[in-house]
Order: sequence, then structure tokens, then C-alpha cells
Amino acid sequence: MLRHVRKSIGTLGLIGAVDEAQLESRDRMAIPKNPPEWAKAISAVGRSMAELPTTPVGELAPRLLLSVPTGQYLSWMLANGALQAPPKLGPDPVIGDKVVAWLNTRLLDVTVKPYGVNQWEINDASVKRGEIGTRIPGTLLPVDVPEKRGVGRPTKEYRGRLAKITGMKFNASIYYSEQCMSPVVIIGDGREYLQNQRDEIVDIANSWLDDKTSILLDQDTLQVSNPDRILFHPFMIFSPNVAKANPWIRALTPRLVIVTRWSYFRRMDPALFAGAPMIVLANRRVEDNWNAIDETDEYRNLTPAFEELKLGSFPNGIFARKFSTRVNAPVDDDDEEWEI
Repeated sequence: MLRHVRKSIGTLGLIGAVDEAQLESRDRMAIPKNPPEWAKAISAVGRSMAELPTTPVGELAPRLLLSVPTGQYLSWMLANGALQAPPKLGPDPVIGDKVVAWLNTRLLDVTVKPYGVNQWEINDASVKRGEIGTRIPGTLLPVDVPEKRGVGRPTKEYRGRLAKITGMKFNASIYYSEQCMSPVVIIGDGREYLQNQRDEIVDIANSWLDDKTSILLDQDTLQVSNPDRILFHPFMIFSPNVAKANPWIRALTPRLVIVTRWSYFRRMDPALFAGAPMIVLANRRVEDNWNAIDETDEYRNLTPAFEELKLGSFPNGIFARKFSTRVNAPVDDDDEEWEI
């Protein structure tokens, strides 16, 4: 099986030979103005996976292994597609819940309170109220979320850029806040490298991106790697070990999780974002790529909906495999053995 797979994977000449551990300038490519076919295919699969629903505890969650010649730009093209998928705002909050919500041109954590007999209220510098039975705006937070996470406040200029998108008529603030409440998360140790790749895509290959996502990805902030700031930004970049110091974060379910190496996927707490669909990249230049293909052979039990999901065609050089892992409740025993 493995020998056949190795023979079936060709080369992908359109992407330079760079990954997170190979930053030499000699490996960089000239970025064409128009998006190449591989970029279109990767964006499409990012959107398809992000459109899959959140998986409850105890059920099989969809995972996709992408074996590629290099990881250069792939995470951001996947994010480009994923951010075009509808946001997932989670279960309806109820009175007493803590949520992240948009109030007074900013995102912040607030508690849902009763108001009068038949209404709810969330308030800070401004107030939102509604009748019991109408959806309370915001996304539910874990009970152990840190206090005083601050606020997420995009600049007026940034909101204005969203509002001026040609042909679009929508409330830019609501659009932006919902993207943040359902972010795309990238897991990888090379966070500076990943940010540099994002800069190149946004600055040099902006035409590769959707109009709205090109703005969503254009955030010059050091806070996108701060776990306390999740749900304040449309994308986040975390270490595979982020849950060790921030166990509360495991309960969140991003729109899509992109893991930039198979070894990182194996290092992650198995409960970290477990209900979210995931794409795991495996670089063929790294021996662990073949471990990924071997190990996922055993996890091919798919739900009917995931099995029937059409991912489109990939250019030569990209091998895609669907697999599943079961969503289990978090375990806080450091000595606990786990399997995918």
C-alpha cells in the first residue's frame, strides 16, 4: 500500500521547496499575478472542509491528510477558502452564559442577564436586549475562560475597508465579528515563518485571495498567537502545545483547524479543538510524511456524509486522504496515553 502511494505522488513544480524549517532564500519562488491551479484547488478544499458541521463528543470527526511537496503558502490558501464558508456560532446561549459578543464597536466577553420578565440583556458601554426565544448574539465561552481577556477592536479604517468592497451590501461590523467568533486556526511551531508567508500572500499575491478574506487576513498584530485573544481575530496561529497552559481552549470549535505537520498533529492534546474539522499537512521532504500515510490507514472509518464529500481534483503532487478521529472529552492526566 505505502509503496503504491509513494509511486502515485508526483511533483508540484508551481510551489517552491520551502517549509517551516527551510527558510533559505534560494528556495523562494516568483509569485505569479494570477492564482495557479494548485492555489484554486487548495482554497476550494479549505472551504469544503470548513463547511462541515461541528462534531459532538463521542462521534467521528472529519480529518483530511494532504501530502504535499512543500507547505509554502498552503496554510493561507486553505484559510482563504475556509473564511469564505459560513461562520459557525455554536449553540444558542441562554441566560447565565458567558459569551463573546459585539458591543460598542468591539468584541468582548459579557454575561447574559435577565431583563424584566421575558427578555435577556447583554451590556457594557452599550446594551443589547431581546425577547426570550430570540437568539442571543455571540458565541458561548467555556466556563473556565480567563477573566479580563481584554477586547477586540478593529480600527475604523479596517472596518471601512470591509464596508467598501465593490458590490457588497452588508453590515461590516457584524460580518467581521462573526468571522472572529468562528475563526480559522493554524497549528504550527514556525509562527514567525507562517506570518511571513501570510505577509507575502497579502502583499504580493492579493489577487489569489477572495476580496473579503484578503482583508480578514491583513491584520498586522502580534496578538493572533495569544490564546487569550481567540475569538477576537478571524484567524489564529498556535503552537501544538497550546492546550498545556490553556486547557480551557480545548472546548472551543473553530471553523477549521489547519495543522502544518503530521508530527504536530500527534503532539496536540487530542481534545484540542476536537469537534472542528481538521486538515493536516504532511511534507514529502520529511520522513514523517510516510508515517502519516501509514498511520491513517487504520482510521478510515468515515461517516457517510464525509465519505460522500467531493473534494474536487488536485494537481499532480498532492495526495489527499480522508480519515476520522473520535471526539473524546478532555483528559487532564499528563500521563494519559492516547491514540488518534
